[in-house]
Amino acid sequence: MNTKTTAFLSIILACGLICTLVGCFQAKPVRLYTLTTEPPLQALPQKAASTTILIGPVKLASYLDQPRMVRRHSITQIDSIAGHQWAGNLAEMISDKLVAEMGALLQPSPVFAYPATTVFTRGRRVALDILRFEGTEDKTATIEARWTLFDLTDKSILKTQSSLIHTPLTDDSYEALATALSQGLTTISREIAEAIRSEKSE
Repeated sequence: MNTKTTAFLSIILACGLICTLVGCFQAKPVRLYTLTTEPPLQALPQKAASTTILIGPVKLASYLDQPRMVRRHSITQIDSIAGHQWAGNLAEMISDKLVAEMGALLQPSPVFAYPATTVFTRGRRVALDILRFEGTEDKTATIEARWTLFDLTDKSILKTQSSLIHTPLTDDSYEALATALSQGLTTISREIAEAIRSEKSE
């Protein structure tokens, strides 16, 4: 067998090996998840005139600021799974859900994402820091959020509160995790809406 033939066969074998390796390490399909929309929420009874509400900014803890969903195994150990990711920017998805739900709860007060296209000098703004947004090994979705209510007129802080919400999962799937996290956010929407309503009625 001459040198050219040997070189040709070596190239063929190398190509076959590469194709085999590519097949073995081919990326698994990525599943994308969104936050669910809860059934229509009944507006809370309003005891004062409507006022503009701005939601934002929504800031994520650095380990949550990524496309992958997160599951916690211990106080110090978490996993982010490449094959299970949020379908969009998580902070924006959380903001959109809160705006929609608080808009329903606080009717007829208009609720917008911050910053709004119009500059408002009267009303309220809610800023949120999401510290935990994850599943745990005991089939629970956990959300920890710290939120602050501001007066738009003088930028003063009216209220600061932390919320820790645990929602059971129906099964071990990531779809169930997305649903439970969505339900937890609805609970936080109600907490904030109640605080705004109480503050307005004082």
